[in-house]
Amino acid sequence: MGITVKSEYAFKILLSIGGCGELTSLTKVSQGANVPKEFAEKIVLQLRKAGIVKARRGRKGGYELAKDPSQITAYDIVTAVDELDKIVKCDPDICNCDDRESCVIKNMIWDRLMSCIKETLMSVTLRDLLAACGREDT
Repeated sequence: MGITVKSEYAFKILLSIGGCGELTSLTKVSQGANVPKEFAEKIVLQLRKAGIVKARRGRKGGYELAKDPSQITAYDIVTAVDELDKIVKCDPDICNCDDRESCVIKNMIWDRLMSCIKETLMSVTLRDLLAACGREDT
């Protein structure tokens, strides 16, 4: 299991916006994040809906963080663009396979793994990522 391309793009976009410290156009965001503009546009929309970024219209408009980077967790970012809990998992109540024991074993392990993943994502903030990348917000 790994991070999805969509989540990776969301992180790159937020590093681009957060590292800038001012309103940034979608073109600059996509270039700074090295993300195709059409994908950046869709991802920024999801990040706006999640309350992570905000937009201002007009000639001097652009995108900026909706809150301090220390208040935005990696979990917030991933769940804004991906459905973390929707990763394929065997459900013994609706499972069509004959091997229910395998389903139970997988689910017990998966539930613990998901708990660890969620805990880790919640412990890392955008500020941490900005600092680690040398892109402290201004």
